[in-house]
Amino acid sequence: MRAVQEAPSGDTPMGFTVLRVPFFLEPDYPEGAEFEETNRVRLLRKWGGKAGWEAQKERHNLKGRGREVGIEHFNLDRVASNTMASHRLVQWGTKTLGV
Repeated sequence: MRAVQEAPSGDTPMGFTVLRVPFFLEPDYPEGAEFEETNRVRLLRKWGGKAGWEAQKERHNLKGRGREVGIEHFNLDRVASNTMASHRLVQWGTKTLGV
């Protein structure tokens, strides 16, 4: 980045590569379509109940940080599930279409 700042290319197009490195927030989720839970249930479980969840929200100022980037409301009651199929689809698109 420093080299670009010191010698910008002007009108010359620059090439770049995007490297996508997927990760799983919940790698132990079952893959079957029958499994699902809400994000609220997941976070309560992950942080050890209501007290742990409240402590995390306070410690990390989650609502404030969301508002700073235009997120006024987090929908914690939407369904969370295993994302392996989504990752596979993105990987297929990347390999097949070069996106």
